[in-house]
Amino acid sequence: MRVDDPREFIIDCLSDPANTAKQAALGQWLQQSAANRMLYAELKQLWDAAADMPPTPFNREEEWQALSQQISDPSAHVVELKREIASSTREEAPGVTAPFLPFTKYAWVAASLSLIVVTGIYLWTAREQHIAIHALKVERVTLPDGSTIQAQPATTLEYDPAFTRRCVSLTQGEAYFSISPDEKRTFIVQLPRSTVTVLGTSFHVKVSGTTEKVDVREGKVRLTTHTDTLILTRGLAAQVTSAGKLLQPNLSFTNEEAGTVATALSAYFQVNITLPDSTFRKKKITANFQNMSAKEVQQVLNALLEQ
Repeated sequence: MRVDDPREFIIDCLSDPANTAKQAALGQWLQQSAANRMLYAELKQLWDAAADMPPTPFNREEEWQALSQQISDPSAHVVELKREIASSTREEAPGVTAPFLPFTKYAWVAASLSLIVVTGIYLWTAREQHIAIHALKVERVTLPDGSTIQAQPATTLEYDPAFTRRCVSLTQGEAYFSISPDEKRTFIVQLPRSTVTVLGTSFHVKVSGTTEKVDVREGKVRLTTHTDTLILTRGLAAQVTSAGKLLQPNLSFTNEEAGTVATALSAYFQVNITLPDSTFRKKKITANFQNMSAKEVQQVLNALLEQ
């Protein structure tokens, strides 16, 4: 759907939450792009913050003159605010050109903005420098480095559009990551209680209210909490509890190639688990190595392959 004035449209919908037609139109508009969802999140935050402010009469000229006078102050702090305001204007979401809300019958929201802009500009511009994605359906996201994310419904992601640091924050939901190789820059997925450092791979992440789960499909990742670190390779998965405790992966393999098993076991135990002979690499085995030492794992693997 086409929206001529996104800010006016959003404020109109926020002011009339019981209107099902408006809310349906808002839902349709939010699904069109990440930029729409980001703009909505910013205005919703302002709307909520201003909800308790009294609806005093608003004089556009007086408020703008007062704000302009504050911005013209030569102090170093205000000079920095002027830079931030200019930056926020340049980095506006696609299709949006006005740096402030339109002066409509809901102009008291704009008045609230002018009252808090001096103290809140850093928070406002810092948030505008990030793209926030709240998936309402299965959504495929292509990042600036060519990596892709397939986010499931009710998943929340956030990242810096400049992507100078390859980092994505996932605060809730479920997503499949396919990472483009980059020898000079690692890729990081920041979860609420842990950090996934990508070492060239594709993997699945799920964050619920109580746990975080990482399941590696290709390559390997390093999963880190405030107390533990674990290397996961293809076929391995691990969980982080609500208390931040890292649970060991299930070292059980079903009809898996011996070469893949040896690689996964080597990464987990941080020692070199070898095969008796390279000809065994493609041999399929089924085994459970849970609760074994590295030495016991090597002995069992050798026995299985030499049968």
